[in-house]
Amino acid sequence: MPANKKVKDVMIALEDYPHIPHWFTLHQAMGIIREAALKSCDTFLPRSILVFDEKKRLMGILTMRNIIKGLESKFLQGSTVAEVETALTGLLDQLLTPETKELSNRPVSEVMGPVKITVNADDPLAKALAIILMEHVGMMPVMQEDNVVGMVRLSDIFQVISQAFLKA
Repeated sequence: MPANKKVKDVMIALEDYPHIPHWFTLHQAMGIIREAALKSCDTFLPRSILVFDEKKRLMGILTMRNIIKGLESKFLQGSTVAEVETALTGLLDQLLTPETKELSNRPVSEVMGPVKITVNADDPLAKALAIILMEHVGMMPVMQEDNVVGMVRLSDIFQVISQAFLKA
């Protein structure tokens, strides 16, 4: 990995990454992810959405996993794979029941995950990789001063590493 690479050199800019206000519904969030995937033309598949408050401060990250869990309240009650599978089978079989439609109107703020870590845009790429590996995450928001300016993902860093390695 070239030592002079910075996080900002490989991040996805905020304007190109899905982001929504905290009051959007799960239904709206599903549409945003789908629309972003269609627009991406295979450049990247968004697996999460950044969630902001009214003052454009980052509140959380909404993943596909959060959305699915938010649509099936019984999903988390299982303690075995078979119990969870039964709950999910019910969800998939009865996807558009009145209950799941009602749950899809929940605000994303009820099911989003917290922002655990961030990295600065001017940090070395090696620092971002170290944080991702140590914290066991696949991505993290990129900050410049107190503002979110993008997202950096393990897959983006892997591209840089593999390019450098395969050219050698």
